[in-house]
Amino acid sequence: MKRSDNRALSIYVFMLFSAWLISFPYEGQVLYALLGRYGYAPSDWIIAAIVAQLCGLLSSMLFVRDLRSAKRMLVAACCICMGGTGLFFLKNGALLRASLLVVSLVSGQFIAAWGFFFRAYTPSGERMSTAAKTLAYSALIMIPVNLCALYVSAFLALGICILLLALALFAAVRLEAPLSAPEPEHRLEHVALARPLAILCAFVLVITVNSGLMFQVILPSFSHIGLLSDFYWAVPYALGILVVNRAAKRADRAPILLIAIAMMGLSFVAFAAFPHTAWNYLIIDTLLLGACGINDLFWWSILGEMLDFDRNPARTLGIGLGANVAGVLAGKFLGTLSIFTQSSTTSALAGMAIVCLALILLPPMYRELSQVIRKNAFLVSVADMPPEEQQKTVERIVCVAGLSERESEIAMLLLRGYPYKLIASRLFISESTVKSHVQNIYGKLGIHSRTELIERFGAEGLPQPPDAD
Repeated sequence: MKRSDNRALSIYVFMLFSAWLISFPYEGQVLYALLGRYGYAPSDWIIAAIVAQLCGLLSSMLFVRDLRSAKRMLVAACCICMGGTGLFFLKNGALLRASLLVVSLVSGQFIAAWGFFFRAYTPSGERMSTAAKTLAYSALIMIPVNLCALYVSAFLALGICILLLALALFAAVRLEAPLSAPEPEHRLEHVALARPLAILCAFVLVITVNSGLMFQVILPSFSHIGLLSDFYWAVPYALGILVVNRAAKRADRAPILLIAIAMMGLSFVAFAAFPHTAWNYLIIDTLLLGACGINDLFWWSILGEMLDFDRNPARTLGIGLGANVAGVLAGKFLGTLSIFTQSSTTSALAGMAIVCLALILLPPMYRELSQVIRKNAFLVSVADMPPEEQQKTVERIVCVAGLSERESEIAMLLLRGYPYKLIASRLFISESTVKSHVQNIYGKLGIHSRTELIERFGAEGLPQPPDAD
């Protein structure tokens, strides 16, 4: 099977599974409709389900180590979630609560494990497009499922959810998962991923607190509108993703993200200032959900590029999206406080405070992530160059700087991402000798670091790093 076919299958798998997820266990209207039909208060159930999903996102890395184990996780999760979803045809409180916790936990593990296929079958630089398709189309699929649950039959909608999982299972089974080739021993061992990932997670957690407030405070305030709010609320989310995915290919991402944060702030101002009418709902929801879509696409694309920098992409994706879920939980907790439920102004002020904090975090976060992704995407491209291209690079280095043969070898290994210890092992010399050669290389080139070496020979004609998504 061609790589492009596997890429398409991986998109279908995630899109269908995600459509089930946001229609049912993760704040889904199907779940709300069923719990209301059975006479159960949904608040505790929903919070428990979100906490379970967070645990699943963070625990997947313990069970998934390669493509084959990732495929087993995807297949098993689809089967477990089909069975757990089917139990909701029964009215048994204890059984349904346990089932919801299990499917939520497993769904988190599914999402993190999918990171292996995201990395394997979508090339670096194209992952924003894959993320846009999966996020936008799953939201669009969710809309008719939710409408069915609210206006036709909750049980019919539940059956459609099971069908979505069955289709996801069919695609997951067809996904190719060959025995993973061993990671190149040099790849990114010198890269400290913890700092940029922590910075991204802090930003994601802060900005998604507003998503929790949206679910807990803003959307319930417009419940009296009925069909319009039920149909329209996710449309700006999907359209924002699709429009920005196209526009971001020709523009810098930072201004787009600033616009999204401003949109979020304006939505909270409008929520406090205007009456909760249908026309004002259209304005507020368009601003808020459009901003949420842009934000989600931003950090999904950043996480997608970071997958190349971790031997276990389930870890990076699980932690990054775990910050998203944790932010939603924090926002929902704030939204339950009486100070927010009794005053639109208070909710707006809280939302604006979060927006201001996000604006403070954005510049250093974006700068840090851009540097890390550009640098290490370049290192991966050099490491994956054919041998003849690597030889041309060595010759170019020798020609430009007049390096000795040994120094040119070390320079090439530096460009490929080798740490000093591994360079010494490969060339059968001591680490101190490597450091001495490195100082000579830097002196001849008039530079002071590996980053400057990358920039120098990137400008001389080596493959350029893709734009940071």
